[in-house]
Amino acid sequence: MKNKMVIFSIFLIIILLFLFGENQNIFLGDISGREHGGFYVLDMYGDIYVSGGATYLGGLNFDDQTVVDLELTQDGYYILDRFGKVFTFGDVEFFGEANLENAVDLELTQDGYYILDSEGRVHDYGFIENLGDGPSGEYVDLELVDSGYYLLRENGTIESTGAVKDLVGTYLENAVDLELTQDRYYILDSNGTIVSFGGVHILDSIFLEDHSARDFEFIPNEEGYYILGGYGNVYSFNAAVGFYGPEIRDEPSFIDLELLPNLS
Repeated sequence: MKNKMVIFSIFLIIILLFLFGENQNIFLGDISGREHGGFYVLDMYGDIYVSGGATYLGGLNFDDQTVVDLELTQDGYYILDRFGKVFTFGDVEFFGEANLENAVDLELTQDGYYILDSEGRVHDYGFIENLGDGPSGEYVDLELVDSGYYLLRENGTIESTGAVKDLVGTYLENAVDLELTQDRYYILDSNGTIVSFGGVHILDSIFLEDHSARDFEFIPNEEGYYILGGYGNVYSFNAAVGFYGPEIRDEPSFIDLELLPNLS
């Protein structure tokens, strides 16, 4: 009986190595009971970590920390590095890329995409309209709406372009992410603080003395959300338990979290 158990264990290990040996960027997590179907986590080397119904289509595996953003579509995803280079995975269309040293964000539309650099310049590719750049400052995020877009500066202020209403920002030490919902908007600071605007829907925050907060995402019904820490921690608020990051690192190299819609 003991020999049979040893043989079975060896056989199971061989199967697991066969399934996952060529793809070290897959990690497992229970997604049952959540309002999303899975998730992607990106690090600055271009490695992609997936769980649930998220499909791994490849990554970059760079030697240097030059990757800045991940954007999903129904058929694949895009990865942007700080040089403005756009890498496509799956059945997605390549519209062009920039030649920069300070790209910070990529935002998709049906007919192309925008690349934001840290000086507030917006570079457009495809069949889309450029509605202007940010006037000055250090910029970290771009958010699109139907008639324009918003630019988030590192100090927490927000610039608007196009036929959009102005948004009131706030002064933060190191803003990293702007999230828009139907009637509210939120700014995440690198210390984990979330500042809410547009009503009384105040979100709970964490406080990270190491300023390693990098991204936050709402579950589709906006009742819960996750905050991604650069070291690999994922903090859950009013969202189902059981979400854990890919791994804990000694350096804050994780930068982006993306959720899939519920598959059920």
